[in-house]
Amino acid sequence: MDNGQSSKFKAQSLKLKAQSSRLIICLLTFVFCQNMFAQTNDSITRPRVGVVLSGGGAKGFAHIGVLKVIEEAGLPIDYIAGTSMGSIVGGLYAMGYDPDTMISLIRRQNWNSIMSDAIPRKYISVDEKMLDRHYLATFPFRDRKIQMKSAIYGGEMINLLLARLTSPAYDVRNYSELPVPFLCVATDLETAEAYEMSRGNLQRSIRASMSIPFYFAPVEVDGRLLVDGGLRNNFPVHNLRERDVDIIIGVDVQRDFHKKEDLNSLAKIMDQIIAMTDIDANIKAREEVDIHIKPKLSKYGMMDFNSHDTIIALGEEAAREFLPQMKQLADSIKNIQDYEMKRPHVTPYDSVFVVALKIEGVKDDNAAFIRKSMAKYYPIKMAISDIETAIMRIYATGYFKDIWYEFRPAPKGVNLILHCKVKEEESVSIAAHYDTDYGIGILTNITLKNILKFPRRSTISADLNIAEDPYFKLRFHSNVSRKFKYGTDLSVISLFMNQYDDKVINNSYSVQDNKMDVFSEFMPTLEQQFRIGVVANYVHLRDNLIHTVDADNYDFIGYAYFNYHLNNEDSPTYASRGWKLNVNGKYIVPVIKQEDGSRMGNSIVVRADIDGSIAMGKRHTMKLGATVGTSLNINEPPLSYRFFVGGQSHMNYFDNIISFDGLKFTQLYGDHIALAKISWQYNIYKNLYAIANFNGGYVTDDYSRWFSDDSFVFGCGLTLGMNTMAGPIEVSLMGSNRCSGMIGFLNVGYWF
Repeated sequence: MDNGQSSKFKAQSLKLKAQSSRLIICLLTFVFCQNMFAQTNDSITRPRVGVVLSGGGAKGFAHIGVLKVIEEAGLPIDYIAGTSMGSIVGGLYAMGYDPDTMISLIRRQNWNSIMSDAIPRKYISVDEKMLDRHYLATFPFRDRKIQMKSAIYGGEMINLLLARLTSPAYDVRNYSELPVPFLCVATDLETAEAYEMSRGNLQRSIRASMSIPFYFAPVEVDGRLLVDGGLRNNFPVHNLRERDVDIIIGVDVQRDFHKKEDLNSLAKIMDQIIAMTDIDANIKAREEVDIHIKPKLSKYGMMDFNSHDTIIALGEEAAREFLPQMKQLADSIKNIQDYEMKRPHVTPYDSVFVVALKIEGVKDDNAAFIRKSMAKYYPIKMAISDIETAIMRIYATGYFKDIWYEFRPAPKGVNLILHCKVKEEESVSIAAHYDTDYGIGILTNITLKNILKFPRRSTISADLNIAEDPYFKLRFHSNVSRKFKYGTDLSVISLFMNQYDDKVINNSYSVQDNKMDVFSEFMPTLEQQFRIGVVANYVHLRDNLIHTVDADNYDFIGYAYFNYHLNNEDSPTYASRGWKLNVNGKYIVPVIKQEDGSRMGNSIVVRADIDGSIAMGKRHTMKLGATVGTSLNINEPPLSYRFFVGGQSHMNYFDNIISFDGLKFTQLYGDHIALAKISWQYNIYKNLYAIANFNGGYVTDDYSRWFSDDSFVFGCGLTLGMNTMAGPIEVSLMGSNRCSGMIGFLNVGYWF
């Protein structure tokens, strides 16, 4: 043993001896006082043992390992207190969860989704999936000023998790009535004081205690606006001393201060801020505990939730250093007064019998909308998973916030109380994207939700894409109910398109497309959408080479359309399972007369697309796709309504542009198409992936020669990609029978 290890061992030994001495003095003092009292009262009560669990984010998983060792030592726990993550672990243990059950529950969770407040895509409607945006930044817009958000996430997913986990204690309002009395601590934002919670709704108290500043939205409890208790009391030892707890075991997962070179992430900076907010109180609290257990967690941060198994093991390892001392303490307490270790075995509820549904926080019309979304007739036995699904659907509409539920006792069952607020939001967002087809674009968006008194549940959204191919879009959508929606979309789009013979440009067009779409929508399920609508379309087409059309061609066109869309893919970028089906039909009626006084004949354009992803293992996914489209017309349809084939971009300014590996953007066009595609995706490592694409089919203007050899086109390509916070970054190399040599493609960021 070297000198360093020897010194460290001696220091630990001295620390243990000092703590043992303090415990012995504590026990002797307790026995002396009890014996004095016993002269007038023939009873003696054993010392009360309390456990304090500090905050520390993901590092708080170590508390579970420590509790496991405390149970092994046979040491009773008469009171438990916690802050932040300590409040979660402490609250669950107080309810009756054993450490092994907690470990099992932790392993089942998708912590990335929970901590990013990500609603699973299966709960998002098809319409919202198509409009799904990934902005670089979103800011509230109030009083004609751009402001900062109060938090990155609302915490809806953590609300659902806590409601499920605390369901066995739904009828407890006084936490001293739990199998182990419990308290937790939050911080009052208004008064800047620590706020102790030992009564009320257990899940809401815990939610307030762990509301990380700037990360999760503050929580209102007892008329107070509360955030993470770590700001004012991250190690609530004093709170147990005030309750006459005789012996306190403190589990401390607070990080020692980072050095400046390590303060290189938001998580580490938040960790440092929380650690320094009330440092004097934390030092004093450490001195007050009788056994101070501090796991070695310097390599882990407060957001390392996926390292739960290692962190739990490190907590257990740290506690085992004190196992002999805790066993000795347990024996000493038994000598004073015998006791039995009796604990209930608690697990989350799977279902409840709901007598009635009550909705709090919104007016009657929105409450009626929510009732329909819950889609149940009461009384009824409801699975907890059904309640969670309904709430995620409600949240996914984007019209409500701060959604959480609780159970209240009722004759023969429970009342389901759903709390929520209307999301009256005015926001400004920005996104950026580059790809080889459309060039660079900077998208600015203004969204106004629920600002109109009528109709309710309405969204007004405006997009301005400042780009080489710019556009402006204005949308008004209103949800009548969970299944019905109506709205209107206005757009002005400019797009530059080329057609090629091999790599030589033979036609070049500049298109300005002005469109107004009025529609109604029926959504039988979250995965399906039926839409019917009418469109007024004014198109200005300029032929830059003056080969096919006049120098300036103006078309005023109206059409009615029908659309069916199905989408159950599990990801908007790297889908590993699920299908997309899109069927679209248009009845086109040109309005403006031609130069000879006649009108262009009416046309019917029909198109169907199907894409599927099939997981072939943990890393392999096969994708299949097909597109079929045809124009049935008296005369030739306007050029802008033909099918344009080529390019790799996932952005579609127009719904008649079809991507195809090995062809330049909009390289081919025709009235009749039949294309098929097969891809093989391989997840190389974490967010790094590769895709091999093969596609082929037919593109022609002549129906009689639709499947002839001269209309055949084939292409293939290889893509390397990486998912990042700003979206996918992809590099592709492609070739086809219509282009000599290879074609490259680059995509950076999410598509819009």
